[in-house]
Amino acid sequence: MHEHKSPYMKEPKKKMILARAYVPFQRLDKTYSPEEALMRGTLFPELYQPFVRGH
Repeated sequence: MHEHKSPYMKEPKKKMILARAYVPFQRLDKTYSPEEALMRGTLFPELYQPFVRGH
């Protein structure tokens, strides 16, 4: 494994975990029509989360 020497660390850390992905299980239950999916940016209603300003 390649060790990265950062100018912000005095000593490189071994076995450093940079990130972990969280991928929830998804059921293919309902889908939007192709036209609606293009408008919403997803085919799956469970993944649709519109942006709300101020929250």
